Amino acid sequence: MSKIRSVSTAVVAANFDWTIVRIESESGAVGWGEAFFAPGLPEIIGEMGRLIEGDDAADVEVIGARLRAATSGAGSVGGIVHNALSGIDGALWDLNARELGVPLWRLLGGAFHRSVRVYADCHGGAGLMSLGPMLDIRPVPWLDVSGQVADGTVGKSLFDLDAETEPVDLELLAERARAAVDAGFDALKFDLDVPGLVPTKRGSRTMPPGAESLAHDMADAIAEGAGPGVELAFDLHWRYDMASAVRLASAVEHQSIMWLEDPLPPENVSGLIALSQSTRVPLGGGENLIGHRSFEPVILAGALAVVTPDLGKVGGVSEARRIAASSADRGLSIAPHNIAGPIGTAFAAQVSATWPNFLALEYHAQDVPYFADLVDVPLIERGQIAMTDRPGIGVEPVLEVIERWAKPGTTVFAR
Repeated sequence: MSKIRSVSTAVVAANFDWTIVRIESESGAVGWGEAFFAPGLPEIIGEMGRLIEGDDAADVEVIGARLRAATSGAGSVGGIVHNALSGIDGALWDLNARELGVPLWRLLGGAFHRSVRVYADCHGGAGLMSLGPMLDIRPVPWLDVSGQVADGTVGKSLFDLDAETEPVDLELLAERARAAVDAGFDALKFDLDVPGLVPTKRGSRTMPPGAESLAHDMADAIAEGAGPGVELAFDLHWRYDMASAVRLASAVEHQSIMWLEDPLPPENVSGLIALSQSTRVPLGGGENLIGHRSFEPVILAGALAVVTPDLGKVGGVSEARRIAASSADRGLSIAPHNIAGPIGTAFAAQVSATWPNFLALEYHAQDVPYFADLVDVPLIERGQIAMTDRPGIGVEPVLEVIERWAKPGTTVFAR
């Protein structure tokens, strides 16, 4: 292998900021990764990149350890430095696989799944918003070329009171589910923390009185739209207290549900255990946990049935593999959270294919019209990502499309 020549980034302004990492070796080979959005993320990656220039690109674990030590004063046990670490780690794995001429799934030991099942995240029925790095609602950059997007107050952070302004439309929910199934997806996820169900007092985690009836009706409308044989999950985004989570779980448990995601804050392990014992609905969570050690308490306690790490911020491939193996040892499924663009999605699929207990990978960009155009080959087809023999993550970025949709004020892969 050869030494690292440069590390650079580009940010695509999509429904979220897709921060793409490019690592070039002295041999001219290039590896691609993607990091979960965060304030100041390109600058953090740039500082890390300068430190590792000249390092052997094959020393992925050594480089990761070096970066963790270098960022220890900035809280490398957690926090957004792990978003940067994850993007660099992914690009290094891709680079090494490309230099060896093998797909990443083979470099990681082989694929249990020759195609990766993808589930469609359908938000709350309407199209997705576009959110900045502080979850701030911003004008939708593709509004002139796409259909409906969700209504929200521009400038507010998503979890502020009254940030989401669109009322729930049960017919739209059913249509949204039906459209996703028609596109080939046999697993869907919808948000239940929508207007009418979210807490209405600042700082509160309590659902409004009687609101569980809306959750019940939403679940029925989605199931009717999806039709038989389609699996459903519901997301609560850690917004609720214990009593509200119990009420919500009871409201939807009459449907056959893959998992109810993040009903409580992830650090509330005792609450998750109690909730799992009070409902028939499998619980999922983990997107906000960093590294395998933070997953240990919830996995060992049996608080979750479905573990959902995000490969764009969990801390690297090795951390994710330890989480998956620990989950498998205890009979738990793993369904990676994924709000990435096609680079991060292709990477997550390659890694997920190597896990025997893999359930499904999230796809969160149905409403971004240029998602597929950012890479050179079709990625998601009829709800699946096929594992091929193309080297690395199996796709090549299309630079002119990245440049077209780059976030204003950012540079595109400049040193």
